[in-house]
Amino acid sequence: MSSKILIIGMGAIGSLYASFCNQNDVIVECVSRSHFQSIEENGIDIIQPNQSIKTWKPSAVYSRIGELTYSPDYIVIATKVLPSINLISELSKIVGKDTSIVLLQNGIDIEHPYIKAFPNTHLISGLAFVCVTRVDEKTVHHQDYGRAIFGDYPSGLSEKTKEFVSFFSKAPVEIKASEHIHYQRYKKLIWNAAFNPLSVILKGKNTKEILEMPGQEDYIRAVMKEVQGLAKKEGVQIEDKVIEKNIADTKVMKPYKTSMCMDWENNREMESDAILGNALKVAQRYGLSCPKMEEMYRLLKEKG
Repeated sequence: MSSKILIIGMGAIGSLYASFCNQNDVIVECVSRSHFQSIEENGIDIIQPNQSIKTWKPSAVYSRIGELTYSPDYIVIATKVLPSINLISELSKIVGKDTSIVLLQNGIDIEHPYIKAFPNTHLISGLAFVCVTRVDEKTVHHQDYGRAIFGDYPSGLSEKTKEFVSFFSKAPVEIKASEHIHYQRYKKLIWNAAFNPLSVILKGKNTKEILEMPGQEDYIRAVMKEVQGLAKKEGVQIEDKVIEKNIADTKVMKPYKTSMCMDWENNREMESDAILGNALKVAQRYGLSCPKMEEMYRLLKEKG
């Protein structure tokens, strides 16, 4: 019997990773409120890093979760983590006893609403390390990278998670499982907490432009050190070399406007809370001062 995957949120991330799940015995369907008609009629064009174009089309497209009449094996949440998006009540109608919920989203402490609402449901936490943007309603541009990591939350690696990762075995990028997904979340926050907010605060600068500005590399390193200190309070050890590698890798990657920057430029709600707000709440629990993150969070809120 084929496994059924439902992707909720067909922005840049959801569209790209849905297209990577190309096993013959897997049925991939999606929910897209904004681009329902376009995806149903034309599919999604993926501009790949080598500039070739791949068109991908899901088995079915729904404009809302309530249209489903069955419980998928896996429900992948690929929406932005925003206060205005609350899927819990809609999900309760389609989460079955054997359903796994997969969070493919940014930030830390994003799992708790799902744990509270579905305490007996298998929860997989996932992260994408990728430069990808939505160009228009039918086109996504995959610019660079693409590695993704999935693991049981808060730790461990079940057979169901291994099965989910196996669905991406033919993907052109590395997609793997990890027993320590909490560590991986903090590791990604090292980059996100620095570059996403700064791209907005500095009025639309890409990664290359940010690093070339006087004093910004030192500021970025200081932000990353704050995340490192916060992770340590949570029992997550991130070595100094991870910080230096993040900076070095960003220097050589293709200049990239972050997802937060793209949201700001298009007057969309930003993931300020998922990336900085949640981290600062964790810091408050430990009585930890994070002045750089506090400053950026305040400036982001001023920008809307």
